Amino acid sequence: MLTEEQKKENRRLHNQRYREENRASINARVRAKKLRERIGKMPEIDQQINITKKEIAKLIGVKMLTLEKILKDKKYSAPKHTELHFDGTVLFNRSEIMEWMPYVREASAFIKKGKPIVLSGMSAQIVQFMRKNKKVELFCNELRRRGKNARI
Repeated sequence: MLTEEQKKENRRLHNQRYREENRASINARVRAKKLRERIGKMPEIDQQINITKKEIAKLIGVKMLTLEKILKDKKYSAPKHTELHFDGTVLFNRSEIMEWMPYVREASAFIKKGKPIVLSGMSAQIVQFMRKNKKVELFCNELRRRGKNARI
């Protein structure tokens, strides 16, 4: 049977291991708690008025990277974001986005998609050669490092 001191020591070691393993999540929770205390009640995102980038990308049917390009390009005349939430979420006015949506859907159909890289024929042989060449180069560097003559 364990004594009270041994139980306390076991509990202390367990808590210490837990803190070391989960340091990042614990720090994030502490920062969020301090932010809540400093700000008070964090305002919710009004889903009726605002829309996020992720939702816009889903509505248009493009990936986030493509949406970023569309929003930055002046030729698409994208509406400017209206707010920035406390957690860093960029918010747009939902009604403006819905008015802009048909235009950007039509325009996004003509966005060039990159050609997929296909390894066939000579390109596959070049890749294989480069991999082997890397091994040879590392081997020669190792011999030079040891001070031996590579020709022997």
